[in-house]
Amino acid sequence: MTGATSPTARSAPPATPGTPGTPAPLIRRLAAALVEEGVRHCQWKGYLRQRRREDGEGDIDLLIEASSVAQLTAILGRLGFIPALPRPPEQLPGVLSYFGYDRATGRVLHVHAHFRLVVGHYWTTTYQVPLERACLAAVVPGPLFPVPAPEHGVLLTVIRLLQRYTVRDALRPDDPAWLVRARGELEALGTLASPAAVEDALRHELPSLDAAWLHRARAALAPDGGPWRRLVARWELQRRLRPYARRPPPALGVIRVIRWVVGLGGRWWRRSSLHRPLSGGKVIALVGGDGAGKTTSVRELAHWLGSCFPTMTAHLGRPPRSLTTLAVGAWLKVVARLGRRRTGGEEAFPGYVALLRLLCTARDRYRLYGKARRWAAAGGVALCERYPVPQNWPLAGPQIGRYVEAAPHPRLARWLRDCEQRYYDRILPPDALIVLLVDPEVAARRKTDEPAEYVRGRARVVWKTDWSRTPARIVDAGRPLLDVLTDLKEIVWSVL
Repeated sequence: MTGATSPTARSAPPATPGTPGTPAPLIRRLAAALVEEGVRHCQWKGYLRQRRREDGEGDIDLLIEASSVAQLTAILGRLGFIPALPRPPEQLPGVLSYFGYDRATGRVLHVHAHFRLVVGHYWTTTYQVPLERACLAAVVPGPLFPVPAPEHGVLLTVIRLLQRYTVRDALRPDDPAWLVRARGELEALGTLASPAAVEDALRHELPSLDAAWLHRARAALAPDGGPWRRLVARWELQRRLRPYARRPPPALGVIRVIRWVVGLGGRWWRRSSLHRPLSGGKVIALVGGDGAGKTTSVRELAHWLGSCFPTMTAHLGRPPRSLTTLAVGAWLKVVARLGRRRTGGEEAFPGYVALLRLLCTARDRYRLYGKARRWAAAGGVALCERYPVPQNWPLAGPQIGRYVEAAPHPRLARWLRDCEQRYYDRILPPDALIVLLVDPEVAARRKTDEPAEYVRGRARVVWKTDWSRTPARIVDAGRPLLDVLTDLKEIVWSVL
């Protein structure tokens, strides 16, 4: 079982069942491409729960031969994977992350490419287990990807479980759920690996450990092993693997303690470790008339994308109001209550307080735009609804200019108009513009909480605009929501 048979010859993935014309899930296409290109690889953990991986849940941890970095990058790029990085303190040497959108399942697949076998979390001491060459030289066929030989699987599983076990786990009244689940995997591997093969692997490939320690470690991980025996076995493991240790920066531990205290142990605030696309963050705008489904689409996209990348949403049509805006709004209500509002046609002068309120709205939109831009500059994705673009200005743009001619004091009105215009001029185009196009009659039937003619009029603004001269992506929003979301996900993923 420890021979040097080529992994590509021994581990071709099974044919993908399915209806002719139906694309294979992304994970199966990745497995096939790695074999076709002759990349030496194996799935070094989690392969006994393959069904969960095929459904797009959890991560795929692949050990890749270091000389195949260029091949792997080309394959993943061809399949539409996006390289991503965690924040600098969370990065582990020898480990890269890629995210791929699986159009067959609608899920995002997360692939960890390990060029070194690193165990442990980034905030603790991690250990590079020197078994890379041995694992890649003795792979066996797995459910989908080739997997390490059983003797290597036993060693890696024991090391991972002990390294994960902490004092906090020992103080719990019951064993942690992850350990209970992992016992089944360890038992299954133990039935496949002969004791002689395991001892031989220890003696030739990992001499810092021995058979006596492995026996104690497996006994400690058993249900009757006891928490303190596990901690002793963990301490002994760390002592023996000390030459392969990598300690995190001291400041990282301090930062984690502060976050834990401020967040009341994670009860009030918990930060998930998300990755940033290697190409940088993006501001993605969705525009459309009333009834086009912008709010629902933004919400669904944020839920889908937020599982892997930092994602925020921003409604620039209704930005958060500043204190100044609230004060002017209150003033406007007082003026209206006193009966000083002017009457007349649509372009009749509404009063200078109303113009000041429009100026405050422009300022609030610019402030929210700045927040979205800063989010993208930090590597996140900002999904913006009702983004002010010139084609969309009648719905979310400068309005004061309509009332200049009717103003009693045109100079003051022009000054307010110019101030408002400057805010909108500072709002640069988004990185991607998506237009949800829907027929005004369909929009009126959908949005029943507003007068039908009002909805039709706002929908016509977008419906009659010539978007062909803009970089906008047009999506037919008159279709069912699932079809619209499918198109939106493909567009967003292509932008990232």
